[in-house]
Amino acid sequence: MPISRLVTAAWNEKPPDSAEHQVRKTVAKLRRLIPYGPDTIVTDGPGYRAVVDTGQLDLLRYQRLLRQARESSDAGEADRAAARLREALALWRGPVLSGSGGRVVDAASTALEEQRLTAAEQLYDLCMEAGEASEITGELRTLVDEHPLRETLRSRLMLALYHSGQQAAALSEFARARDHLADELGIDPGIELTDLHERILRQDPALSRRERSASRARHSATEAPHALPFDVPDFSGRTSELKWIRDAAGHAPEGSPTVLAIDGMGGGGKTALAIHAAHQMAEQYPCGRLFVDLHGFTPGQTPLSAFHAQGDLLAAVGIPSSEIPVVPAGRAALWQSYMHGRRMLLVLDNAAASDQVRALIPASSDSLVLITSRPRLTGLDGAEWLTVGALPEPDSHQLLRTTLGAERVEREPEAARELVRLCGGLPLAVRIAAARLANRPRWTVQRLVDRLRDHERRLDELASEGRGVAGALLLSYQSMPQEQRTAFRLLGHHPGRYLDADEAAALLDTDPMTAENVLEELVDVRLLEAREPGAYALHDLVRSFVHRVAQSQKAPEDAQAVRRLLDHYLHRAENACDVLFPGRRRFGDTGEDARGHRYADKEAALQWLDQHRDSLLLAVDAAYDRGLFWHAARLPRELGFHSSIRGYDAQANAALEKGVSASRKLGDRPLTRLNLMNLAMGKWRLGQLREAVARLEEAVDLSQLMADAHSEAECKARLGQAYNSLGELDRALRLSEEANLAAQELGFTRLDGSSLSTLSLIQVRLGRFEEAADSAERAVAIFDSIQEIQLSVDALSNLSQAIEGLGRYDEALARADAALERCRRMSMPSVLPLVLARRTDVLVCMGLLEEAASSATHALAEATRCTDDIHRATVHLSAGRALYAHGDLSAARAQQLLAYEIACRMELRHDEASALWDLARTADAQGDRHAARKHRAAAGRLFSLMGVQETAR
Repeated sequence: MPISRLVTAAWNEKPPDSAEHQVRKTVAKLRRLIPYGPDTIVTDGPGYRAVVDTGQLDLLRYQRLLRQARESSDAGEADRAAARLREALALWRGPVLSGSGGRVVDAASTALEEQRLTAAEQLYDLCMEAGEASEITGELRTLVDEHPLRETLRSRLMLALYHSGQQAAALSEFARARDHLADELGIDPGIELTDLHERILRQDPALSRRERSASRARHSATEAPHALPFDVPDFSGRTSELKWIRDAAGHAPEGSPTVLAIDGMGGGGKTALAIHAAHQMAEQYPCGRLFVDLHGFTPGQTPLSAFHAQGDLLAAVGIPSSEIPVVPAGRAALWQSYMHGRRMLLVLDNAAASDQVRALIPASSDSLVLITSRPRLTGLDGAEWLTVGALPEPDSHQLLRTTLGAERVEREPEAARELVRLCGGLPLAVRIAAARLANRPRWTVQRLVDRLRDHERRLDELASEGRGVAGALLLSYQSMPQEQRTAFRLLGHHPGRYLDADEAAALLDTDPMTAENVLEELVDVRLLEAREPGAYALHDLVRSFVHRVAQSQKAPEDAQAVRRLLDHYLHRAENACDVLFPGRRRFGDTGEDARGHRYADKEAALQWLDQHRDSLLLAVDAAYDRGLFWHAARLPRELGFHSSIRGYDAQANAALEKGVSASRKLGDRPLTRLNLMNLAMGKWRLGQLREAVARLEEAVDLSQLMADAHSEAECKARLGQAYNSLGELDRALRLSEEANLAAQELGFTRLDGSSLSTLSLIQVRLGRFEEAADSAERAVAIFDSIQEIQLSVDALSNLSQAIEGLGRYDEALARADAALERCRRMSMPSVLPLVLARRTDVLVCMGLLEEAASSATHALAEATRCTDDIHRATVHLSAGRALYAHGDLSAARAQQLLAYEIACRMELRHDEASALWDLARTADAQGDRHAARKHRAAAGRLFSLMGVQETAR
């Protein structure tokens, strides 16, 4: 692709003078960003070339499949051509190159869309010639809804409906096309569509689909059985599963049967998948297609034995009942004799166990056997297994469109998306929800969504005409032995969706290995999903079901199971935080188990907290609601510490609020003080400074009331941090100095370092750079001595700022880079934007403007993803300085105004003054002397109130 073409694509006819340079710069950045970039994007003469093979690019695979389809069609191989077209179209993932790309990109996108629609029309022509009109009406209707003005698509939908015996529906489609064309373009349908409409009206014999080939005609004249159930026309999704079935059947060795076993939870659409696949491959099995429901999990039915199933199958192939042996050995022999040498397709649906189907598998034939079951039939030697999970959200959404109707779904797109999510990708749930809405035309989709949000009622809502998700799950539950049912019920007290063997061991009062065996048994019956070794998940609807079981079948051991789980969470979380935050004070005694588990390193501790965060948050709610206030008061502290790294303070603060309430209910002052302080810091990170100060002052009062010097020093240090953010620098300085002196006297090493770090930032703001550098260096040394990484990031950033104030820019950049390395090592999204902003400021001072701009852009992007607000104004200020240095004054002013608005809203007095100071400088550069004087005067007043020296402004 020559650079001139890329320039045209990006800017049309009005490229800037720097266009070629910008293209080269962007390509260089792309090479850095993508894996093996320099080998993938190579310079070729006057431009660039992407080096990819057919297997790496779906467009190339798509075009190859279209060529193969054309070649097969030319050779008269209609089935092969249709298969290639369907495989090509399956690669489609939505509009190509969509967006505001300019004329060149739009033209390419339009050409590819036209190519795709043409291929789809060719496929549907082949399908109708093959007598498969009813199978494609759903797909055609979806495409017509997406392209209502394309008359060639509409004509194929009309033909498909007509060939499916739906003459009225075909005529109705013409009326819809006529109305739409009149409304949108003010024209009538074209000659081709109008002619087709007239021919359908008079039932023109020439419209009859082409007779199948002679081989098919001969086949239909035989007595080969065709006993497959109806294939639902609105079947959606399962593209990869269908491909797996087709590929597995295609690679089967000659002379032996292919056995494919499909397992999954009840309501997952296994039967629909098997039937749909069977219909797609039916013509490959000319000796017949058979189906039998084995009633493995059918309400009120005893599972069908192999003996009775053989009888049903022999009757289905036309053998009179008088000729079917009543002795098991004789019946089995007749079944195998019949199947010998025949190429047939068998669907053995709803099996309960391997023994039920083993005798039904042909001993010697080229037949395909599709088996569906809830548990995995591991006793079937030679079988290939496929587990059917939840439908992906796009496929679930398509299923809702086809079952409920596109118009109703498009009327409430957000509600429809949430409905699909609440159904958890379970086809049965989506179909029942659609049926309920179809039966209640006055209901909005949102109304059903509101009803499904009630976790306790969700299963009741997903029931219709005697079928429902709860009933499907109940059959799996009832099929288990009593011991397994008890274990499943106890797991219903787990607060979250994901669990591991250790959590299960706590609930079941056993060891992790035994608990893992129990969990694997639940995986086998598809009431649990295996994620990775030792880790499991409950489907949302299974979770609702198990909670219902746990509530309806309460037992004396339940309360102890919940306590054991909460103890487990507290022990593991405290130990993890002790590893991550060395030098923090232990609070109380959590028993022997607290010393029983040790994490290998910080990474392992952080990984455990990351994996269990949601369960820990829910555990606080569960403990509080059950009146287990000691656990509800203890757990939130660990969440607050974890949130200081991972930045989910809104959720952690909700837990801490409950922690404060639980502590007060217990009358426990030390716990109340602890939760108040941690809640205050969570609110500080969110920029809720006045609320943070109020809770810290209450915590200080409690500490003094208890004569707890450690707690008082800790709370004063945090209060100094909050007052620094509010711009009350004298008070912040005094509190931080008092906290630091107390920490040294008490030997509280961690607090010694953190109070020094805060003190250094206050000293920087006051312009006392030498003192600030000394304080920050001491803080870094303390943190390094106890291997505390998180707090050392702040200390290094403050040290960088102090050294910058002294004019030692190379050293300042080195400290900022060290802070960035540690921040990335711990993956701290709440602090990363601030560290990048710190680096940006030093780079601006050094005149490295390109690197400064890149750092500022990165900081802004990270700030957008971050939930914490306390550093957001600082990030915008740094971005403004980088833009100002580049000479982009308008963009710089926009960033400065954003910083000013945030600082005013949060009462960040120093950031407010800094924003005004920078706005004055930008106004001066723009020639707006009046605005510059106004901003500078306002900034000066604020700086004077805070005691900030001229040299620090």
